[in-house]
Amino acid sequence: MVRSDWRRYQQSLDEDSNAATQLEATDFSVGIVGVQENDGSYVSPPGVEREQLNNNNSIVRQNEQSLVVDVCELESEDARGVFKNINVDMRQYKKLKMFIHAEDGEAGSFNQGELVGFIRMGNDFTQNYYQIEIPLRKSSGATGASDTEVWPEYNEIDIPLEFLEQIKSLGISLGTLGNEDPTYYNIIDGELQENPVGEFDSFSLNFSSTINEAPVEQRIAIKGNPNFGDVRTLMVGVKNIGANSQCAEVWFNELRLADMDNEGGWAAIMSMDSNIADFMNVNATAKRTTTGFGSIEQGPNERSREDLKQYDFVTNMNIGQLLPKKMGSRNSIQLWPK
Repeated sequence: MVRSDWRRYQQSLDEDSNAATQLEATDFSVGIVGVQENDGSYVSPPGVEREQLNNNNSIVRQNEQSLVVDVCELESEDARGVFKNINVDMRQYKKLKMFIHAEDGEAGSFNQGELVGFIRMGNDFTQNYYQIEIPLRKSSGATGASDTEVWPEYNEIDIPLEFLEQIKSLGISLGTLGNEDPTYYNIIDGELQENPVGEFDSFSLNFSSTINEAPVEQRIAIKGNPNFGDVRTLMVGVKNIGANSQCAEVWFNELRLADMDNEGGWAAIMSMDSNIADFMNVNATAKRTTTGFGSIEQGPNERSREDLKQYDFVTNMNIGQLLPKKMGSRNSIQLWPK
């Protein structure tokens, strides 16, 4: 996640606000934090290793960075985000993941669970998109802390992509895809709850116990008719679902698709050519290809995405053979099925 690839979204994400003035009250900045820029005060997420390049018989370790979104005076039911244009087919993968770190901003703080980190992706940002949300909880600062303390599991987005397919099916059956507002569903401890919830409903976080005992809860939404196989826009940001203004510094890192479906498919072709003396010739061909089939040199993302059945049947009949010889007709007729 490189800062130069992302741009601040300048239009309103709050449907009830005045789009001309909505962005003025909130302090919103975008930056980076990384190993080289913040040596000693930055920790990479768990499992992330810096890339190494061989250069003139020496090993050069590359930089590792996170995208930083800093907001202050973020009003209730308001949001800020950064976006980029992409072209991704997600049908070959099973999960979407991203590490998030959240801490109080320099000029204020935020309440646990009232600030939400989100990913919005789809055909556009306003009419056809999916949205994934997770309530943010404060994690340890990077200085002297371990990677799991800076990037705790309860702040990590981890969504099975099949849930997005399921809420689209629910939207079709319930007739909610055409609504003006997106339809939201909760995910609690890895289970999709099929009853829709409100956009700004509070998450059921249990802060009376230790934070790791609170239920792992995320939220997904759909608006319009996004195409899962042709994602063209991507946004990450923060949203305030509380009653008061919030200030926070949020790090985003390693937005990735995981668990590629690498199962291969198969293909077969059957051809038949027969004749009945000099009266009829029959040519028939059948072809079948399943999802995942491809040549040896093709990667998993280049293989077939659909099941294909194809039939071809051609008949050449010499109708003249059925007529008396004295009629002198030996013309043939070709028949093709529709």
